[in-house]
Amino acid sequence: MKHIFLASVFAMVAGLAWAAPQDFSSGLTDVSTVPVSAGEANPEWIAKQAEAEKAAQEALANAPAKVEVAPGQLAPGDKVKLTVFGEEDLSGEFEVDNTGSLSLPLMGEIKAVGLTPRDLEKRITDKLNDGYLVNPRVSISVMNFRPFFILGEVNKPGSYPWVNDMTVINAVALGGGYTARAKTGEVKLRRAGEKDGAEQWVTEETKVFPGDVIRVDERFF
Repeated sequence: MKHIFLASVFAMVAGLAWAAPQDFSSGLTDVSTVPVSAGEANPEWIAKQAEAEKAAQEALANAPAKVEVAPGQLAPGDKVKLTVFGEEDLSGEFEVDNTGSLSLPLMGEIKAVGLTPRDLEKRITDKLNDGYLVNPRVSISVMNFRPFFILGEVNKPGSYPWVNDMTVINAVALGGGYTARAKTGEVKLRRAGEKDGAEQWVTEETKVFPGDVIRVDERFF
């Protein structure tokens, strides 16, 4: 009787754990230990997977050569909002192109790669001071860095905005967590900008950078 009672208690606790909703919004330290939904391959999930795969391959194919920048510095593909106070025609939203430059009204090409938003503000201010405007006031805000992609056995495959200090486990969390079929603990990763780079196995603690493509394989047992 004692064994039967204990078995019933364990079954009830396990059932509650599986039924509890999972909150991935703030990231998890060990997603591989958290029960997730079964993630059955329904048509909507398959379509989303194909869409994400296509977008990831296009992003990799069009990625510029690898650019070494520190966290918070601008790189190709990043989008910024430029405000020149009192000059609406010079303000707007712009993307750092594959050469690392912004194409701005009146000023033309401005090199932005490797600069922080404050550095870029100063560069644009100096440019406008050089015969264009008197005492210009400039503000730069980053709208978003290049997204990363997460594919394979996650509940919500697709592209997501990159943030500083992101790791694989954070990326999995943003992707809705592992499906029940996922191989957890390590995933495949391909770095953006490495044209001939192959996927490599990495751990959940590996850093993720803008444009990276993460792939979670299916386990075979």
